[in-house]
Amino acid sequence: MKKTIIAPGAGESIDSEIIDEFQMSSGIVTHRPGYRKVVFSGVGHPEGDLETQTRTTLSLIRDGLEDLGGGMQDVTMLRFFVRDDVLSSESQLRIHEVRSDFFDRPQYPAATMVGVSELLYENMLIEVETEAEIPDDEWDVDVIDDTS
Repeated sequence: MKKTIIAPGAGESIDSEIIDEFQMSSGIVTHRPGYRKVVFSGVGHPEGDLETQTRTTLSLIRDGLEDLGGGMQDVTMLRFFVRDDVLSSESQLRIHEVRSDFFDRPQYPAATMVGVSELLYENMLIEVETEAEIPDDEWDVDVIDDTS
């Protein structure tokens, strides 16, 4: 099976006598029969308010998927890490409002939102991990609506 590594050692320069780069990649693509599975490490942008950071982060994810021949309809899982001091039911609503500009029903990905005490950069309010599957052809989508 083929694996494509996106930006190994990505990040700022580091001050270490043992390693010369971060021991991680920005993303991984595994090539499978009929599709490619994409995983992006935590993506964020530490400028602006929560809505601005969310919009910029989702735009970066969209652009990365488009570079790989996919799109937001291919996202299967999002993990949102939101700083505790800004996470509330109101901020959750704001995040979903921004998400509505990127996802169309019924192609909403599975998602979770976790409050964290801090993120890597001082001004970063949100970070998002992404999993996607880009099919070689079109999606054949079935929907199970929870009507209870």
